[in-house]
Order: sequence, then C-alpha cells, then structure tokens
Amino acid sequence: MKIRLAPCLALALSISAPGLAAAQAQEGSQYRVTTRMEMVGMPFQLPPQTVEVCGPKDHASEKMVPHDDNCRITDFKVEGNKSSYTLVCTGETEMTAKGEFEQLGPEAYRGKMNMVGSQGGRSVEMNMSFEGQRIGDCQYTPPAAPSGD
Repeated sequence: MKIRLAPCLALALSISAPGLAAAQAQEGSQYRVTTRMEMVGMPFQLPPQTVEVCGPKDHASEKMVPHDDNCRITDFKVEGNKSSYTLVCTGETEMTAKGEFEQLGPEAYRGKMNMVGSQGGRSVEMNMSFEGQRIGDCQYTPPAAPSGD
C-alpha cells in the first residue's frame, strides 16, 4: 500500500500551526510548537517537527484551531482551561478531526488530535500531539471569514 505522505503531513502540520490567511493584523503571541504525528498502520514513527508560529492572544477561542479554506470548525467547546473541537475538511484530502487543547497558564499549551479520512480512495488515520511554548509577541493575522459562495 502506497500512501502519499507529503499531502497528509502538510495538512497535519498546517492544522498544528495557527493560520496564514489574510485579515486585519492584531497583537498576538509567538509560540514554538512541537508536533508529533503517527500514521496508523505505518511501520515507522515520523520525527517530531518544531516550528515557530504566531497565534491569537485569546486562548479560549476557535482561532486557536488552525485550518485552511477547505476546513470548518464544528462543536467548539470550552470547559475551564480545556477546549475541544471537530474539524471537517473537504477537497483533495477529506478528513474529520476530533481534537482538544489545554492551556497550561499564559505561557504554554498542549493538545492532541485524531484525524480520519481518505486520500486518493484510501483510508488514512493519523494521531497527532502538540505542545506550544510562548516565546514572545507578534502581529497575528486571523483567518479571513469564509466567502458566502
């Protein structure tokens, strides 16, 4: 079985790093985020990836769930310092992800996500965990509102 890892990895990393779409910039928090991903059924572990990203100051917000134009957030809930959500993506790689993140004070967060979907007619399942540490301030640009086509 041959699964194209690049599109799956790109989707997973884009989900773990806050958004890039154009809207009005505002003050944000710069984070160093480490993501660990496991593709269910693969005989090897993918190495952890660390990136620096700019996220919103409002941690208890749907804005903390990065996604692109092909995805929408449903069932976003906040209970104390934990948030949970469902992310539904369509397009070339269709996936549904259930995830959660926990705010560890003002300087850090951690979370996990399970993604199930299909790519090229094949089933794909990934488990991802991530942790972010605040390293400074930045100019955050929230995702643009979806157009009403």
